[in-house]
Amino acid sequence: MALSRDHARIALATIRLVNGAMALLAPRFMLRRLEADPGTNQVAVYPLRMFGIRTVVLGVELLSGGSMQQKGKVGVVIHAADAASAITAGLRRQLPPRVAVVAAGISVTNTALALSIARAGTNGGKGHAAPDRGHDPGARRRGPGGRATSVAC
Repeated sequence: MALSRDHARIALATIRLVNGAMALLAPRFMLRRLEADPGTNQVAVYPLRMFGIRTVVLGVELLSGGSMQQKGKVGVVIHAADAASAITAGLRRQLPPRVAVVAAGISVTNTALALSIARAGTNGGKGHAAPDRGHDPGARRRGPGGRATSVAC
């Protein structure tokens, strides 16, 4: 069964809000989840909070109006970069293996949800762009009044 665009949007928004709020409001808890000692890794609190606010804002944005297809495209880039970071950190042993796998799994799942949101704006999700009804490619040439005018290139 395919995940609907709305279900993907709500699932991704929920994941973003929960993870973001935890990183923002309870960074030491998040450090322990990453198997790091908050007492010896105090410097990590700041970037966790930055990650947290970014993630909360992205979650709220998914629940607001606007172009879901565009939000999905932005989400694909963000979550794919997060997945690459988790995989790289695991391979370089900067994260414990189990933590790297979990972090990469969450980010890959988020990437898939964002892809679902981004593709839902295409013709049946088949990769063919839906017509852009708000754009008239000839509008620049016609100018005021709708008459064709020459455009110097």
